[in-house]
Amino acid sequence: MRYLWEVLLAAEEEGISEKKLRFVHAPSGSGYMELSLPCLNQTWLDEDEQDISIGVNTYYRFYDIFHEMFPPDQTDFLALRESLTNLILHMLAQNDIRRGLTREDYHKRLLAKEILAGGFGETARDVLLSMNRADREKLLGGWLNSFRAGSALPVFLDMVHGLVADSIVYHNNEYPDEILIYTGLKRERKLEQRIRFLIDTFLDIRYHVEIFYEYHFGIIGVDETMQIDGIAIC
Repeated sequence: MRYLWEVLLAAEEEGISEKKLRFVHAPSGSGYMELSLPCLNQTWLDEDEQDISIGVNTYYRFYDIFHEMFPPDQTDFLALRESLTNLILHMLAQNDIRRGLTREDYHKRLLAKEILAGGFGETARDVLLSMNRADREKLLGGWLNSFRAGSALPVFLDMVHGLVADSIVYHNNEYPDEILIYTGLKRERKLEQRIRFLIDTFLDIRYHVEIFYEYHFGIIGVDETMQIDGIAIC
């Protein structure tokens, strides 16, 4: 990490609240880097029970803002200057992130905020919280597509393939309302919750879905699926 915005992204990736980050002026920080971290190429945050202190060379990019706040002989109002520095750097970091956002990114952020506030139910909130940053982006993008196109099978297929590892979706041509989902992962609560959430969110109620975990169902003529003690029965 070298810049403020990278700290916010790292905190989000590690599930750390931005409120726990405290940016402080680093008078002896490197003149060639914005952040003053314990490790030169650090890509993680050292979390503890208290605030996470992040040293910042405030003169690196923001000299015009901070050059009068930390004169070498100034000892008055230290706590106030530290609080203002933390507040200003949080605002500047957020500005860095927003600078590269598209309209789609803004819509994703608004949707995520609504989900985390419980607007779509506890299951949606739990599923979103269980995802890493990349999976969240896939889910939010698919959800926005479903708002535009309505409930659509292609959107559902993209969501399953993108968010359920080692998965295959079968659509029965003879019975178009029947869908079979297979994943090589073992059945456990969070995985089952995620798949059920995708079904409820992206599929019409008319579809009947069967889910198979770990063991693939047997298909006559496909030797890989016809393994003794290693197949599920439809």
